[in-house]
Amino acid sequence: MECNLGDSRMTWKLTVSAKGQVTIPKDLRERLSLLPGDELVAVLEADQLLLTPKNIDFNDLAGLLGQPPKGRASLEDIDTTVARAAGENVVASDGRNSEAAE
Repeated sequence: MECNLGDSRMTWKLTVSAKGQVTIPKDLRERLSLLPGDELVAVLEADQLLLTPKNIDFNDLAGLLGQPPKGRASLEDIDTTVARAAGENVVASDGRNSEAAE
C-alpha cells in the first residue's frame, strides 16, 4: 500500500513474514529499478530503518553530505554522516521524524 506524505516522500506498508522476509511492492521495485538478486543496504538509526539499493550510482549522492570538512575524515565518520543524512530524509509511518527519535 502506497501513501503520499504531501511532499516528495512516499511510504509503503510492508509486512514481515514468519521467516523475517519482506516483499517489496512492484511499484516500489520499478521506481528504484530493482531486479531479482539486487542487494539493499540496511541502516538502523534510533528506531528507524532505511533500506537503500546498493546499485545507486555515486553521482546520485552528490551533495548529500554538503560541503566537505576541513582536513581528512575517517571512514567511520563518513559512514555515520551518510547514515544520519539518509535517516533525516525518512519519516516513520507513524509520523515521527528523526529529531523526535533522539
